[in-house]
Amino acid sequence: MAREAEIRGLFADFITRAGELIAKLSAEKMIAESAINPILAKALGLRDFDSLAKFYVYQRVGRSLVTSFGMRMEDLVKLVVDGEKGEWWDVVKDTGGANYYMSVKSGPRDMNKDQTVEFSRRARRVMEEDPKAHPFIAMGYGKKAWPVITDTLGKEGLDPKRHAYVGKDLYAILSGDKEYYLKLLDLAMSAKSEASQGKTVLQMIDEKAEEIGADFARRYGSVDELLLDTF
Repeated sequence: MAREAEIRGLFADFITRAGELIAKLSAEKMIAESAINPILAKALGLRDFDSLAKFYVYQRVGRSLVTSFGMRMEDLVKLVVDGEKGEWWDVVKDTGGANYYMSVKSGPRDMNKDQTVEFSRRARRVMEEDPKAHPFIAMGYGKKAWPVITDTLGKEGLDPKRHAYVGKDLYAILSGDKEYYLKLLDLAMSAKSEASQGKTVLQMIDEKAEEIGADFARRYGSVDELLLDTF
């Protein structure tokens, strides 16, 4: 199906971008950009170049990938429901029976009280303007929403069960298929990127960590010398 092909393409593009991010890392870049906290390295007992490189390469890449993938959740939700970007709402969709207005969040803890209050204000307004409106917070993974979200919705006069969907419940309402989350997992696993040359992202990270660890060893006589060079 076209929708599944587009979703697989979204995942493949993410893998390609991850590979580009990893490829740009170097020992020189990590030192120059203060990617290594020498005090933390000492506290963790990182006494050899390989351990130091592996920890900080994973940390550097991991943070970037989590942020990058979180930003793609809006596109994923848009593809699953075949929706569009709204003026304020991340995704809107006329389903025929109801008009969905979605505020997309990566996970169930990615929304604070103030954001939930603002969502509630927008939700009440759109329901006044559109009798078919069904506004809700769309959380891409997890079992249940953070209590600050559900409690705030309740205080704002909105039923959390109708205005906050998480994980498999979200994909069920978007697709009409209670097991669509399983299909998404399969699509993510089967996504391929020519740029990765058949390697997984973790394999690319491991290879980069080995490369940078070896470069550290060529540049410095000891880990202590490297750490002193970060000041």
